[in-house]
Amino acid sequence: MARPGSERSSTALRAEIAARAARLIAEGHMNDLAQAKRKAAHQMGVTDGRALPSNQEVGDALHQYRAVYNPEHPELLRDLRQKAAYLMHFFAAYRPYLTGSVLSGTAGEHSNINLLLYHDDPKAVEFFLLDQKIDYQHNENAGIQHVAGYPTLSFWYDETPVLLHVRPLSAERNASHREDRATLAEVERLLLPAA
Repeated sequence: MARPGSERSSTALRAEIAARAARLIAEGHMNDLAQAKRKAAHQMGVTDGRALPSNQEVGDALHQYRAVYNPEHPELLRDLRQKAAYLMHFFAAYRPYLTGSVLSGTAGEHSNINLLLYHDDPKAVEFFLLDQKIDYQHNENAGIQHVAGYPTLSFWYDETPVLLHVRPLSAERNASHREDRATLAEVERLLLPAA
């Protein structure tokens, strides 16, 4: 049985780690919530993994931080989502989905737009990019699970880094492999003015 007050101190510690992780993300030092939590805990000398806050707690702390220190964040996020919607139209033949920090709302000014593209020919997207004269690179360290034989491609669009994570069509239908993702229609709904 826990000592009286130990739950409160554990909650306070989780909140402090979440706040520090949020600051690391907001100040542009990292984009990955799990990495930010681990770094924040390390900076505080916390080694017990059970003390780490959830992604939701870090997300909430990040929203609070930005409300105070980055009041322009909603405009930045809207701009990134508009760019993502344009790119989803552009890559419509490849069944695009938005994923990552632009979808979750945790994106900052240095964040990537991450799109999942589905096609059974792993080279089809590369040929399309070449036809469109878009200078791209392979990027296999993109932070999203790599699928053997299917590339992650990176390029810049309107001063924003873009990552295209190509997947086979079966991965789109396979619910056990679904990341948090949004269709173009869902992204366009996110861009509607709040009622």
